Amino acid sequence: MKKTGILVLILALLAACIPDSPDILAPVENALMENIGQTSFGGKVFCSYDVLGSEARSDGMDVYVWALCGEYYLDNGVLTMGTASSMPVAIHMQKAGRVYEVVSCKIPSDGMDYMPSIQRIFPPASIQKMCHENPDCYNERAQRLQNASEQKAREYYGLK
Repeated sequence: MKKTGILVLILALLAACIPDSPDILAPVENALMENIGQTSFGGKVFCSYDVLGSEARSDGMDVYVWALCGEYYLDNGVLTMGTASSMPVAIHMQKAGRVYEVVSCKIPSDGMDYMPSIQRIFPPASIQKMCHENPDCYNERAQRLQNASEQKAREYYGLK
C-alpha cells in the first residue's frame, strides 16, 4: 500500500514538471506567430504545434515543437490560406516571476545544412519525434496541424 502511495506522489510530481500546462506554454503560440508566421496577402497568421519535448533549466525551460503557421484571409467570403510554414522550432523561455517569457526561437537551416542544424538545435528524443523517416507520421501531423490552424481562422473570421 505504501508503494502505491509513493508511486502516485512521484507521478504527480513528474506531471507538475512537464510543460503541458497552458500557463507554461501560453507564450509559445505568440512566439511562433511572431518568428515564423508570414503574411503576404494581408491576412492573419494562425499557428498550431505539437510538443516534441522539453528540458528544464535552472532559469527557465527549452520547449521543442513542430509548428505549422499559416496566413488566412477572406477572398470574396471564402477562407483562403496564403503563406504557410511547417517546421521544427526550439523555443527558449526564461522564468520571470511566476510566468515564462520567450527569449529566443531557433529554426533549422535550409538545404544541405538542414540535418546538421537539426542535430545542433534539438535533443535526440525530439529529433526522433519529427518523423523524418516516417512519411505517414509526417503527413498525418501536417494535416492535423493545418486543420487546427484553419479552425482557429474560421473562428476568428466567424465562419463555420
